[in-house]
Amino acid sequence: MTQPADERNIEIKARVGSDSEFETKVNIAKKLTASEGELLIQKDIFFNSETGRLKLRHTENAKAQLVYYDRPDIAGPKLSKFNKITIDEPEILEKILTASNGARGILKKHRYLFMYKNTRIHMDKVEDLGNFMEFEVCLKPEQTIEEGQAFAEELMKLFGIKEDDLMTGAYFDVKK
Repeated sequence: MTQPADERNIEIKARVGSDSEFETKVNIAKKLTASEGELLIQKDIFFNSETGRLKLRHTENAKAQLVYYDRPDIAGPKLSKFNKITIDEPEILEKILTASNGARGILKKHRYLFMYKNTRIHMDKVEDLGNFMEFEVCLKPEQTIEEGQAFAEELMKLFGIKEDDLMTGAYFDVKK
């Protein structure tokens, strides 16, 4: 039996700063997408993993998902390979993963999701950490990493994201 292919996207994460700066960027996303976006209230439980990151994501009014992803901890547009699965019994899975792998901690956020072309624009208010945003340029199998990186860079310019704003790791890494 062959393993399924990894899903791929080109991702950037950036600190946003003040609430007024956050609202300015939300308004850019609203204009760009001609939508109000979708509010997602999420809780991510991170587990120890020998490689990459493993999290169990609870989203209010949606099924939980187990997500494994691997990407380099560098600033700027970078390739992220991931796999995810919908979970019917997240409490049992959380118990199993905590016992077998150990839990690293919990991250809670209010995420505003906007879709633009093949890109998920996330505007995140992360509990106890502040305001952030990220782009996930979803790559089709035939698309190159360079095409995704170029599109992410265009969006960075449009949103006024500076090199100093870019993050290297995950939000969870900021908590350390």
